[in-house]
Amino acid sequence: MSKVGLHPGNAFKEAKALYKANQAEKAKALCLRIVQQYPLHQDANYFLAKLAFEAGLNEESLLFLQKAFTGAQQFNADKHAYYQILNRYIQSRSFEQLEIASLWLTGFNPKDGIAWDYLGISRLEQGKYPEAYEALQHAVALLPNNPHVLANIGNALISLERCAEAATYLRKAVSIDPAMVVAQNNLGNALRMIGQTEAAIEALKVAVRLNPSLAYVHNNLGLAYRENAQCGEGIKCFYTALELQPDLIQVYPNLIDALRQNGEVQRAIECGNEAMDRCANIPEFWGGYGDALREANHLDPAIEAYMRALSFKKDSQSSFNRKIFSNLLFCLNYHPDLPAEAIFGAYQDFDQRFGLPNKVFWRPFDNVRDPNKRLKVGYVAQAFYNQVCKYFLLPLLEKHDKSQVEVYAYANPPFEDETTEYYKKSVDHWIYTREMTDAELAERIRADGIDVLIDVAGHTNSNRLGVFARKPAPVSLHWLEYGYTTGLTAIDYYLTDKATVTDNCAHLFSEKVWCLDGPAYTYRPDVRKAELVPPPVLETGVITFGSLSRSVRINHKVVKVWSAILDAMPNSRLIINSGDFKDVKVQDEMASRFMQYGIDRSRLEIGFTSPSWEVLKQIDIGLDCFPHNSGTTLLESIYMGIPFITLADRPSVGRIGASVLRGMGRDEWVAQTEMEYAQKALILAHDVDGLVHLRQTLRAEMEASPLMDEPGFARDVEKAYRGMWEIYCKENAQ
Repeated sequence: MSKVGLHPGNAFKEAKALYKANQAEKAKALCLRIVQQYPLHQDANYFLAKLAFEAGLNEESLLFLQKAFTGAQQFNADKHAYYQILNRYIQSRSFEQLEIASLWLTGFNPKDGIAWDYLGISRLEQGKYPEAYEALQHAVALLPNNPHVLANIGNALISLERCAEAATYLRKAVSIDPAMVVAQNNLGNALRMIGQTEAAIEALKVAVRLNPSLAYVHNNLGLAYRENAQCGEGIKCFYTALELQPDLIQVYPNLIDALRQNGEVQRAIECGNEAMDRCANIPEFWGGYGDALREANHLDPAIEAYMRALSFKKDSQSSFNRKIFSNLLFCLNYHPDLPAEAIFGAYQDFDQRFGLPNKVFWRPFDNVRDPNKRLKVGYVAQAFYNQVCKYFLLPLLEKHDKSQVEVYAYANPPFEDETTEYYKKSVDHWIYTREMTDAELAERIRADGIDVLIDVAGHTNSNRLGVFARKPAPVSLHWLEYGYTTGLTAIDYYLTDKATVTDNCAHLFSEKVWCLDGPAYTYRPDVRKAELVPPPVLETGVITFGSLSRSVRINHKVVKVWSAILDAMPNSRLIINSGDFKDVKVQDEMASRFMQYGIDRSRLEIGFTSPSWEVLKQIDIGLDCFPHNSGTTLLESIYMGIPFITLADRPSVGRIGASVLRGMGRDEWVAQTEMEYAQKALILAHDVDGLVHLRQTLRAEMEASPLMDEPGFARDVEKAYRGMWEIYCKENAQ
């Protein structure tokens, strides 16, 4: 057929016949002749685009497709051919080509909502979340009732950690199409991330019922169960996901974490060891594996795992990276062999990576600079529910002088309970923040005009240090939970006492150290089951030493000293009791450490009992850990009439015990060396009459001490807040 006499319609029919006869090359050659003479011939260009795509020539396919589309006479009728190619890009996971193709289409017709949706999908799959959200905003504006578009923008918002907004779009999507599995799944994820775990479980159950063969949905349901403290159910979901899709390797870190939280620490580690080769390139795997190793007191391997997790992405806004770095700092705090300067260096690295980049958000404050005004103080914490902080935080909030301070609670508890209601009654303003991003919460704090902002969490779970990095208040400080610096130079002060931080330690804190006149806290015990009983030695004839500390604190130095005490006091035994010892294998591993020093297994009682009062009744003398001291259990010991020995070590986590005892006026139980520690424990052990007397009098002594003077502590704290505010006013005088 000559070019002069080429009839495009007949030629195209011949090309299709050649293609049907498996002569694709001849069909392509004929179509090329057609477009050479008729460059915008729609059918020939579409056909060439199809042939190029089938040959894996994506760029060539896109070129022919755009020529076909440009020559199309009826946009609405012809765009579906373009969509077919876009769908093929999705099927082949050619997302860069999909972005180019859909971007061209949105330029050709910016009112095509589907084109904007394709563009959003292409960017979602490439991890370009802000750009995906921008494209999908156009799609939603054009197609406000399209459930697929709504599901996609919800997914983009989840990826941007704007989950409350995501849930709004996703609820609308499932209301329009309740059978849409993707929307139900994404809705469950969004609800889980804003703490609505029961609603998340219900949404994900619907998704499972709609398509029980989707492994990723079972995985997400497992996450929701885990977040709802139903780790057993979560573990079942994770195993189901792996049965359906063994190569869905992102399930493994979730399974490891659920096993750990379920008290099966050794099984979690074994699971990590088995999955390591498959999961080596997943940062979440190394994070979960590190958590399990940390809980089993394998600090060096845990630190290595966290470092691996952090090596993948350098995103300073990533909540995952911030969480992993906080876990790394947690491990370093407990490490028995690292100098304090090296540990603080890691906190400075945290500031460089996650703190200082937020300095671009700092700006002047509009607060009235009156040194004598009633101060607006805000407490930022997830601890506003029945957890250990209630023994210290609730008394302060209740005893605040409301003529001096107006109290705001910026609360993101995992759930609300009876204790939450007490908190709500103790503050002037209750602001639920779980659904707020760091940027949104920082702006809310500014809008509220907070003068003094208090971080209660430090590097504990669900902290909001990202908010403090944005410096949303004129004065900010860290107090109470965690027990050491935050590392953030954006936070002005570290509130503590003189026993916790000595004069030569200021260089180990990013904040300025502010010491209260008295103790760094006041303590209100839960007295419901805290009845006093005689020391058990009177009944057993055996001195019982004890610790209710987590396993990570019981390092090789502690084991060596405790073993020396037991060796020097043959008529004695040791109780080690905490939630970390639910697993029998963990119990046996800890016992083996003592057995290496010749301590018979029969002298060790290792396990977990709740409530702690029942264990404390079985203990004559408490033994604190070092270099990271125990916490609340030390105060509980004193309240139960049990003396404890502590070793004053590095600030400030290594001086918690000294802080408690100084608040009691019992400095004689504070040791400065390991030998002195053992000697003090043995002196107490050989004075049974003294133990009996302490059991009868120590509680009253504590109740009369500054440790339980709630009004006095509140005045001391308010004095500190006022002093900080006065400094700010003076330094920023107009």
